[in-house]
Amino acid sequence: MGKFTKIGAALGLAMVVSTGASAQERQFINIGTAGIGGGYYPTGGFICNVLNKSRKDNGHNIRCTVESTGGSVANMRSIQVGDLDVGIAMSAWQFHSWNGSDQFAEDGKNEDLRFMFSLHADAAHIVTRADTGIETFADLEGKIVNTGNAGSGTEAQVYAMLERYGVSADTFFQQETKLTSKEQAQALCDGKIDAFFYPTAVGAASILEATNTCEAKVLNWNDDVVAAMMEEQPYVIPVVIPAGTYAGQDEEVVSWGTPATINASANAPEDVIYHMTKAVFDDFEAFKAQSPMYKAVQIETAATAGRTAPYHPGAERYFREVGLLK
Repeated sequence: MGKFTKIGAALGLAMVVSTGASAQERQFINIGTAGIGGGYYPTGGFICNVLNKSRKDNGHNIRCTVESTGGSVANMRSIQVGDLDVGIAMSAWQFHSWNGSDQFAEDGKNEDLRFMFSLHADAAHIVTRADTGIETFADLEGKIVNTGNAGSGTEAQVYAMLERYGVSADTFFQQETKLTSKEQAQALCDGKIDAFFYPTAVGAASILEATNTCEAKVLNWNDDVVAAMMEEQPYVIPVVIPAGTYAGQDEEVVSWGTPATINASANAPEDVIYHMTKAVFDDFEAFKAQSPMYKAVQIETAATAGRTAPYHPGAERYFREVGLLK
C-alpha cells in the first residue's frame, strides 16, 4: 500500500492499552506535494495539520506527513506504482493518468486512481522582469525561460502549450532552464533567466518572492490559443488574479488554470481517507483561514471540481454523510 504503513504488535512494538484513539493501532499516511515554493507543499501541510489535530475529537490514531516531490505528474506516477497513497495534482494530470493519455500514454490507464476533493485553482503564471520587454506569450521567443524541473507538471503543461502554439522549446527559446520552484525567483531577479512559467496557487511563495525582490510582473495569458483550449478541455477554467495580489500589480491579470485535486490510491484504507476528508471539511472555514490561497474556494465545488476519476470510498462516504453528494 505504498508509503501507508501500520505499526503494531506484529513488529514487536508495544501497543497502547488505554481507551480512545490512543488504543488504536497507529497508522501513517504521506501526502505527495511539489516544490517548496509553490502552493502544493503548504496545502499538504495544512491538510496534515488538521488531520493530526483531529485525532482525539474524531477518534483515530493517524499520523500524517508531507513530502516535497516533482509535482503533479510525478505524484500520479507514484500513486500508480504504489509509492504514494495520496498526492496532489492539477486536474488535467488526474484526467490523463486516469485515461492513460498524454504524459501517461506509456504508463497506461491507472484504474486504481481515486479522487478525494479539490481546493484552489492552479493559475497559469508567466512571470518576467519589467526590463525584459516581455508582454505576451509570443514575446518569450528568443528568451531564457524556466520551464520547470524535469518530470514536473509545470514542464508537462508548458510543453503541451508550446505544441498548441506550433513551436517547441528547443527552437522557440534561446535557452530553457530546469530550475525548481524554490530556485526560479532568485534566478529571475539575478538576471539569469528572463521569465518562468508556474502553474500554482495565486499568491504562491515563489511568485511573491520575485515580485517583492525585483521589478517582476505576471503577464495576462488569455489569447485565442487559450480560448480554444478551454473550449476543448472542460477541466481548464478562466482565472482572474485580483489587482494588488502581487507587488506592483495595479490591475487584474487574466489567465487560465485547473483545479488542484487531492487524489488517492484505491488501496489507501477507507477509514484513513474518510478521516482526512472529514478533518478538512468539518470546519472548512477554519481550514481555509490557514492561507489566502483558499479565499475563493466553496465547499460545494471542492467536493466535485476537477473530478475525472471515481471518488475514493472514504471521501465519498464523508460527502454523502454531510449531504454534499446525493
